[in-house]
Amino acid sequence: MALKTKVKAANVRVPQNRDEAAAMIAEHGRLVREIARIELAMNDDLAAIKAEAVRQSAPLQEQSDALVKGITTFCEANRVALTDNNKTKTIDFGTGTVSWRHNPPAVNTRGKVDDIIDRIKALISGGNDAYKKFLRPAVTINRAAMLNDPELAKTIVGIKINSAGETFTIEPFADETLPEAVQ
Repeated sequence: MALKTKVKAANVRVPQNRDEAAAMIAEHGRLVREIARIELAMNDDLAAIKAEAVRQSAPLQEQSDALVKGITTFCEANRVALTDNNKTKTIDFGTGTVSWRHNPPAVNTRGKVDDIIDRIKALISGGNDAYKKFLRPAVTINRAAMLNDPELAKTIVGIKINSAGETFTIEPFADETLPEAVQ
């Protein structure tokens, strides 16, 4: 015989009338505001702690940066000897390593991407088809059209039209001077 598991009932206060519901919403609002005040105080404390840590570490960071510049200067000046005529990229000093790594090329864009796309399109329309390879045709699913014709959309494998549903929200007024909120 299988053991039965007991499910604990939710221990929540349920309003019995409209006035109790209004009072509970006001209390909910008070609690949300108190939570926000606590979080604000926490963020203020964290900001002060971070500022103090930055202040304390600033001289150490300056020393560290100076050491890095010195080590870099030494290694660049002695690179051929350290790397055995560029046969290795990593040098072990016993207390740590230094290494040189090639970064892959990357494309950086300056300005708005839409403006760059328009310039490439202008070059293409000017008769220079070599620029076509720099643009991709984007094909996306038109979800709005599917919502307009859900019966046809449902015939496509992998498409499911969800019901609109509803969401229950409680938005207490932010005014702390409400008589219900002052309790």
